[in-house]
Amino acid sequence: MQEAKIEAHAAAAKIQNGQIDVLELKSRDRIAYQHALAVLRETGQTVDSVAEQYAEAFKLLKGTGSVVEAARFFRKHHSTALPKRSGAEIYEEFLAARKVDNASLRYLQDIQSRLGRFSKHFAGDISHITTRELEEWIATLGCGPVARNSTRALVITLFNFAKQRGYLPKNQPSEADATAVAKEPPAQIGIFTPEQMTALLEKAGPQIVSYLAIGGFAGLRHAELMRLDWSEIKLKEGHIEVTAQKAKTAQRRIVPIQGNLAKWLRPHALPAGKVFIGHGSRFLSKVTRVSKECGFDWPQNALRHSFASYRLAKCKSAAEVALEMGNSPRIVFQHYREIVTAGEAEKWWKVVPTKAG
Repeated sequence: MQEAKIEAHAAAAKIQNGQIDVLELKSRDRIAYQHALAVLRETGQTVDSVAEQYAEAFKLLKGTGSVVEAARFFRKHHSTALPKRSGAEIYEEFLAARKVDNASLRYLQDIQSRLGRFSKHFAGDISHITTRELEEWIATLGCGPVARNSTRALVITLFNFAKQRGYLPKNQPSEADATAVAKEPPAQIGIFTPEQMTALLEKAGPQIVSYLAIGGFAGLRHAELMRLDWSEIKLKEGHIEVTAQKAKTAQRRIVPIQGNLAKWLRPHALPAGKVFIGHGSRFLSKVTRVSKECGFDWPQNALRHSFASYRLAKCKSAAEVALEMGNSPRIVFQHYREIVTAGEAEKWWKVVPTKAG
């Protein structure tokens, strides 16, 4: 009895000092509380904090599922077992993979230029890069909206590659997908008139004549022209072969040789060898100088734009023109429809050497 009294006084002193929690619960509530404590013991969470989190999650779900189902979904799409890879490591893997795929030189250079800067800026784990950080980085590049969108597209491709390799969750959009698209100004399509094209061809020397003719009457890109070999110009078969290794899109295509183009090429054609010799930028400077001598400016990408405009006006098929240009029908239809009339197109495809009549 004496020991019990001593223990009772000690308990009373602790209660008075706030050292003992006094909880009055009914039998059923006490059993539930004790069970909750036992369940939560391994988690380290308290009953009140768990109750608050559950209530908040319950409100967010709005009756569409249970908290456990939500947790399972989160677990599935946010795996903690993903291997860690930095932006630089992903960039190196992506570049190596595209080389193995025989991507075009132009595409590889674009990867090295745009994503090379990305890899230097984002040294940490790619899974930690946020949409806001990507947008802020793109904004610091100091380029126009078209270039920003091109960089954004490559970054999205890089993040998709990371998902394929298992470095990011595969079943959800990446942070790159959510980046804003820059508003691009309406495209200004500058083309040559049939009279201007005639003046250019008559003023130009042998090599430049071939450049102008193939660019204006077959629509090859500048880079594709500079890689072109005479063995790929099949005058007898009536087409130019743009190999996958030399195409911007890394896809082989066959471009028909129109009747007037054949007449411009025959006097200069060789069995094989590079069609255009010299550095691309210097060669382009020589070509644009001819237009100045003729008394008019050289609009950007004018030969390819001219081909697309006059070819579409002639054949009336955006899909056919897109196939010949290595482009999409949507772009062809959007940019080149109704730029020239059928009468102007007829004149364009009759531009031939004077001796050819």
